[in-house]
Amino acid sequence: MYITVYALMIFCLVYTLIAVRRIKNIVIPSWLAMLIGALAMLLLQVISIDEAYNAIKFDVIVFLLGMFIVVSSLEVSGVLHSITLKLLKYANSTDRLILLILIVMGTLSAFLMNDTIALIATPIILSMAKIGIDPKPLLITLAFAVTIGSSMTPIGNPQNFLIAVESNIRAPMLEFLRYLALPTFANYIATYYIVRLYFRNLLSSNSDNVRLMNGVDYTAIITTINNNDHRLAKISKVIAGFMLCMFFMVSIAMVLGYDTHLSMSHIAVIGAAAVIVFAKGNRINILRNVNYGIIILFLAMFVFMHGLEDAGVISIVSSVIQLNSNSILNIVFASVMLSQLMSNVPFVAFYTRVMHAHGFNEANVKEWIALAGASTLAGNLTLLGAASNLIILEAASKSGHTFTFLEFFKIGSIVTSVNIAILLLFLIIIP
Repeated sequence: MYITVYALMIFCLVYTLIAVRRIKNIVIPSWLAMLIGALAMLLLQVISIDEAYNAIKFDVIVFLLGMFIVVSSLEVSGVLHSITLKLLKYANSTDRLILLILIVMGTLSAFLMNDTIALIATPIILSMAKIGIDPKPLLITLAFAVTIGSSMTPIGNPQNFLIAVESNIRAPMLEFLRYLALPTFANYIATYYIVRLYFRNLLSSNSDNVRLMNGVDYTAIITTINNNDHRLAKISKVIAGFMLCMFFMVSIAMVLGYDTHLSMSHIAVIGAAAVIVFAKGNRINILRNVNYGIIILFLAMFVFMHGLEDAGVISIVSSVIQLNSNSILNIVFASVMLSQLMSNVPFVAFYTRVMHAHGFNEANVKEWIALAGASTLAGNLTLLGAASNLIILEAASKSGHTFTFLEFFKIGSIVTSVNIAILLLFLIIIP
């Protein structure tokens, strides 16, 4: 009895910290809130140290670490900067620029993690202010793009990979693309028209200045790409391409009934090892750029969730949440609402346990896909819905080209409503 009470108290504390995110001038990242919860579970003896260790899914940790190392090499070598620069210089109108940001940045996010693309593209878009372009609509478009695009694959964001692991879906890469590729591209187009209409006055005033971009030397503006390593760039592109091919080949082999004894985690760690071996003088920079906060978040989250499950909290919540014949609608609604309070990764970690308690397994592919799509697209509703939004906002604030919570919510509420409607439509249509 006391154990359940302790676990409930820790549960309330952790998600309150995640929802509040700030106490006075102290910012509380999600990984810190979850770490506090995991340590509390151990200190109050809700679970033992051995149980905590056994609760950690090391294949997930290995996958994330491997992907972060490979993506970091693409960043350090200048590959991602180069792609973004070419995209911006190719645009000769604001309409084309908005469309290119949505499709190119979004699709990159599907395979190279949304937070990374947000981090790379934001300073380059901000540099456009130097030639008189108001970057606000472009930054908000970037936020929408990386969120929409990352929903398409199990490697687009951490919560999607967690769903792929927890659901035990066979060939997750193919299943995600089967159900989410078409709605993702439909959402690109729908979001393009929404942004174009909503920001029509700002975009119209920017049109002449956009044409000046072809004559801008961005390498002189963006100091972060002055140290491009062409050798590392070639190596990084080959390794990243090899990994993506392997992700698809393993998924196809599983569909055909062949057991390759390879998982996405194995492929990620092989790719990361290859990067470290060939990176030579850039190894320290690559490892320094890895997002260790996400790694800590997942380590702590596995311990925290196991404590909730052992103490019976998951069972209590599951008895309140009803998942029936309309489970997809329930999952989508819960994802959109609770992701704003709990943040999408902690929400997904919690909700996958609830779904397991209701008997969902690898056969319920649509329900798991609905959770992945909705919890990701929910990030476009408010600034707090996705970490990528905060990355963009922080960089914009430092440059003096910020936007407010209300400004984002006004258009974000429209975009999210349309995106979720499109997702539901395709989940109904696709068998």
